[in-house]
Amino acid sequence: MDKRRINGPEISVKPIEKKITQTNSNDNEIRKNNRSIENIRPIFIKPNVIKKANGSAYYEAENIKVICGVYGPRSSKRSMVSDEGNIYCEFKFAPFSCNKRCGYIRNAQEREYSLIIQQAFLPAIRLNLYPKSTIDIYITVLENDGTTACLAAAITCASIALTDAGIQMYDLVAAASATCIKGNICLDPDASEEENDTNSKFMLSYMPSLKQITHVLCTGKMEAEQSIEAINTCIDACNSIKTVMDHCLINSL
Repeated sequence: MDKRRINGPEISVKPIEKKITQTNSNDNEIRKNNRSIENIRPIFIKPNVIKKANGSAYYEAENIKVICGVYGPRSSKRSMVSDEGNIYCEFKFAPFSCNKRCGYIRNAQEREYSLIIQQAFLPAIRLNLYPKSTIDIYITVLENDGTTACLAAAITCASIALTDAGIQMYDLVAAASATCIKGNICLDPDASEEENDTNSKFMLSYMPSLKQITHVLCTGKMEAEQSIEAINTCIDACNSIKTVMDHCLINSL
């Protein structure tokens, strides 16, 4: 424990709110915040929020808040020099972002998510134009409402930040998450929907203009038919997210 900091409790307690019970039990039943199973949360994206970074972006979708900074291209270390550029990604949950206080040192999940984001952008960035160079991507989750949804938000936010930095890309990368609840594919699950370990989780990153998938992450048990449905559902969501990304970039000109 760092004695120089004011250390609060490890677990935060949410205020007691009146619960609204839903009587509908069909496939399109309303979820939290009146969302149906095929709807995503409203998205707000703002580029160029970190002045000292080459490119940056802020992403907000209700209780998910992510900020990303891109630095580079920088000269690579001698051990990393290659004919193509390199991508370095660092994903981190802020200490106050989750119900349980996170540490300052990255844990195994954060290192895994950093690698996933790096793999999601490898097919999208034109690394052949940046020989002997490294592009650094730093992502911080300011508020967490579902880890899989935060990962998808981080990829979308990083895509805007890379564009803001002027990094040459084949296409923007949008990402969407889903979960399987009682046999139904639900888009953009929140923390309460991810708490059940029996629910499988799914995340897909996609280049909408080229119609190419850059990365797929699936945890838990999911039937083949459900996997195909999750892929198609997430692709449709990525196309919708791409519209928001385009609108954001056009307004920033």
